[in-house]
Amino acid sequence: MTASQGRDRSLVFFALLAIWIGIELLTSSGWLAIRSILQQPVAKGPAPGSLAQLLQRSGSAPLPRVWFAPYTSYPEPGLIESRFRSGVYDTFAAFPASGLASNYGAVKLGPADLIFTQASSQGLLAEAQLARDLGYQYFALDLGAIDFSPHHLGSNHLGLTDAFAQMLALCKSVNGCQVSKDGYALFPLNRAPGAWLGGLDAVQRSSKDFPQRAAGFRWAGVVLNPNQWFVPEASDLVIRRGARPLVRIWASPLLSNQLYLYADRDLSGPVASRLQTRQRRLWLTLAPGVGGTDLCLQGQAHRPCQPLRLRQRQPRLDISQRVAAGQVSTIRTLALFGPEGQAIRLNQLPGLPDGTGARAIFGLEIE
Repeated sequence: MTASQGRDRSLVFFALLAIWIGIELLTSSGWLAIRSILQQPVAKGPAPGSLAQLLQRSGSAPLPRVWFAPYTSYPEPGLIESRFRSGVYDTFAAFPASGLASNYGAVKLGPADLIFTQASSQGLLAEAQLARDLGYQYFALDLGAIDFSPHHLGSNHLGLTDAFAQMLALCKSVNGCQVSKDGYALFPLNRAPGAWLGGLDAVQRSSKDFPQRAAGFRWAGVVLNPNQWFVPEASDLVIRRGARPLVRIWASPLLSNQLYLYADRDLSGPVASRLQTRQRRLWLTLAPGVGGTDLCLQGQAHRPCQPLRLRQRQPRLDISQRVAAGQVSTIRTLALFGPEGQAIRLNQLPGLPDGTGARAIFGLEIE
């Protein structure tokens, strides 16, 4: 066998190995598991009084499980919510030298990120309850992401405002709670936390729009690819508020748009109940200015595509019973019509009436 033949066989072997690994990753049910990410240790020791120092453990002690709040999607979404940090990766600097198991590091749009961002969109109380349900030991609240009053600042270098003073008082009332010098209130979750959880209900995040944007592509157990769905800057994600809010996300004008529904069996009981997946309802809605569209809903590849139709006289269609949980579904665009019933192309779509110039054929409403 010549040297070139040996190289060719080696290339074939490594190509087949890569394909096999890819198949294993795609087909393994392990990606549905909720797991904490073990962070790498920082190079330098923790600063005195920092969160890292408060969480320091001896070499023989087990790693603490810490929930950082408010939760931020990873990789960072571009919006930095905390005024104490220049980027969301600054949170990693708080980790003790021994490493830390935390809610940070979940892959964006993955199952853990779905749950974390959904809880985050419902407020700090929901985050703390979820952290407790999932067995986290500490709740580290970033005080720089609290809605601080702009009217007055105290002498504290963190900015002693009404919200900060409120959190100081709440922390002092909890046995074992500590405030770090780098701006975290560290609440213990494994010491009868029910008494202080209610105190988080009135605490607001500094950026009101951030939790909605962060959870815009994950709602009630629905996962939507951000390259295929969008929320226009000038529109409101929540179109009807209440105990069960109704949200709308527009589909990008493509030939196919995909979504994934988590089944209750994919989630723990308390999480599934809080995300209200059992009562979830889905509608397709025709975009303003579009005369109509013929669509079809494709579940598993070997099954026929179910025909769907939206028209100006019937602009909304309930698809709750047509989309199967636990799998990826594809909505395909077969035909597109203008206001007068004439066939049009994607590049002839009218813009949404919000001044952004964004275009859509249809949207998905989720309750």
